Amino acid sequence: MSGSSLFAVIMAGGSGTRFWPTSRHALPKQLLPIGGDEALLVRTSRRLGDLVPPERQMIVTGAHLVESVRALLPDIPPEQVLGEPVGRDTAACVGLAAEVITRIDPEATVVAMPADHVISPEPLFQEHLRAAEAALATHPERVLVFGIEPTRAETGYGWLRQGEALGEYGGRTVYTLDRFVEKPDAAGARAMLDAGGHTWNAGLFAFRPGAMLAAYAEHLPQLAAGLASLGEAWGGADGDDFQAAMDQLFPGLQKISIDLGVMEKLEGTLMLPLPVSWDDVGAWSALERLRKPDDQGNVVDGQLVAMKASGHIVSASPDSLVAIKGVDDLIVVHTPDATLVCRRDDDQGVKQIVEELRARGLERFL
Repeated sequence: MSGSSLFAVIMAGGSGTRFWPTSRHALPKQLLPIGGDEALLVRTSRRLGDLVPPERQMIVTGAHLVESVRALLPDIPPEQVLGEPVGRDTAACVGLAAEVITRIDPEATVVAMPADHVISPEPLFQEHLRAAEAALATHPERVLVFGIEPTRAETGYGWLRQGEALGEYGGRTVYTLDRFVEKPDAAGARAMLDAGGHTWNAGLFAFRPGAMLAAYAEHLPQLAAGLASLGEAWGGADGDDFQAAMDQLFPGLQKISIDLGVMEKLEGTLMLPLPVSWDDVGAWSALERLRKPDDQGNVVDGQLVAMKASGHIVSASPDSLVAIKGVDDLIVVHTPDATLVCRRDDDQGVKQIVEELRARGLERFL
């Protein structure tokens, strides 16, 4: 689309828990090359290609990660890497970016996405971003959500139920959104998969800044007022003054997800199915979807010697070796100062280890 004014908001917060001990507070998973050769954040930024060049990308991250993000993505204007002094969930994150972008280009179309997803093929993804932009050019007052076409009866994601077809935009059919579906049980997930017309809610959506900020004003007025003050600080001050305003105002903002605070309350939301390969890289088990197993069924990042041992997920630092004998189905992660061993089916429990370390005063390992 010539003359495109498509912006991207990349949500790059995160506390470095689910991929411990490789990920840490100062080096969360979005800054790591999980399942690939480049950091997840870098892959997310480059996935946008020429459609959304670096000068039209906005990164929202933790204040303690700003310099690391700027080093990873040097082509993004430094003032467009926004540092949150504390986490306030996705409503504050997206709203802050909308306030800033509306001061850069109030007519922009914005696509918001997490920094830690893996999506392919990239050209198909970009085609759907163009379709979303075309749909919002016709319906600028609405918000559009992307739905990942499901491949299994997944209970760990929220789902979307599509409504009537609205029309074709950019060669893709756009639907109205019938409703958001909370994370289902196994039977509910199977029923939606079998019925069709349902997709996974991946937290990918697009909007015009004015429409999103109007929704905030209606549904989250106190948060909207605080974000407006921050937007004004960004628009007329240097970086130091803006960060000072962030430090003062941001911790007092309401902490709520954008789905709960805004998206689920909107009427007339659009939905665009996204038929791509997608993974949210949520825990160590994601490696089995991102890397091919060896002949013994082990998924390995690093050096492994396995004897009568299969079904393992192993990640080892480059100068180390993991050896396993006579056991199956473990996750083993070895770093210079910490090692994780857990059952393969209990990777969601890694977060509890991090909580226990904090409770025992072992912050040096976080």
